[in-house]
Amino acid sequence: MADLDDRVADLTFKARALAQAHPLTVTATAYREQMIVEERRTQPMAEFADWAATAFLVGYCIRRIEEADCGMVPETSSSSDALVPLGHDAVRYSDEIRNGRPAGTGLLEQELVERLLDRVISTEIEKRVEHWKAQISKADWSTFEDYVAWWVIHGYSLRAAEVERSAA
Repeated sequence: MADLDDRVADLTFKARALAQAHPLTVTATAYREQMIVEERRTQPMAEFADWAATAFLVGYCIRRIEEADCGMVPETSSSSDALVPLGHDAVRYSDEIRNGRPAGTGLLEQELVERLLDRVISTEIEKRVEHWKAQISKADWSTFEDYVAWWVIHGYSLRAAEVERSAA
């Protein structure tokens, strides 16, 4: 178990480091920007959109690190106008992850991927605790946790969908 914990810590660190290096493809950047514009418009607090953008980015980077760990050379220059089909694939893959299955072609063992996602989700949530947890109900906090988790998983799933589409 300690080996798995060490691997999770190592891959999480790499994903967070990659997130600092503008790792999104042109398509993923356009997709994220469109999604975040909508979040800014619909969320009750502007910070939610910023937090969603960060969660999406780190989730995306988890999948990129997973690809690198498996020896794949990641395609980072792809561009597509097919954002809607890509978004549909990402939602489908997000559902697969929530049901305990890999997003598209699984690269690493499922338990490792689940622990990576859980670690990043909990970290993203924990970074927000001091901002406003004491000011809201437990039910609202639970909704916020689900919101952050969805964005991390959606970023991860978008990258999986992007790779699957480019391979097709």
